[in-house]
Amino acid sequence: MAYCQLSDVQELVPKFPISATTTPTQTQVESLIAKIAVEIDAVLEAQGFTVPIKAPANFVLWLETLNALGAAARAMQGMFPSTTDKDSTPAWQTFRKDYKEGLEAIKNGETPWVIMPTEPDVASLWTESEKTNYPDPIFRISSSDKEF
Repeated sequence: MAYCQLSDVQELVPKFPISATTTPTQTQVESLIAKIAVEIDAVLEAQGFTVPIKAPANFVLWLETLNALGAAARAMQGMFPSTTDKDSTPAWQTFRKDYKEGLEAIKNGETPWVIMPTEPDVASLWTESEKTNYPDPIFRISSSDKEF
């Protein structure tokens, strides 16, 4: 099951309409979407997830974006295979980088920020102090060599 649709890929590349007469065609991009979803599911399964992911909604939305990024990267690479000029980065390389980083986040067991039900607890930025029962901050800010 793919996590995104053709319209999600099209949102990423609005200047390049995807249709039956473009290269790649609509059918080819839909095939790319399915193939990227298989890649995502393989990584998720390797991390112990049951696929396809259907909940929570914010994780599914993140996977939709990841699926669209991967498909857009491959589609645009097909549209513009040799578009690298000196000091430039084609859009497909940016999409591919973001897609690969998303896969790596799953592989590393990192929870995408969108999965968290609320903002991180402020207490998570503190460590336990050995001297007192009060937590010490992880970061200390100093001005003129004075700690706050």
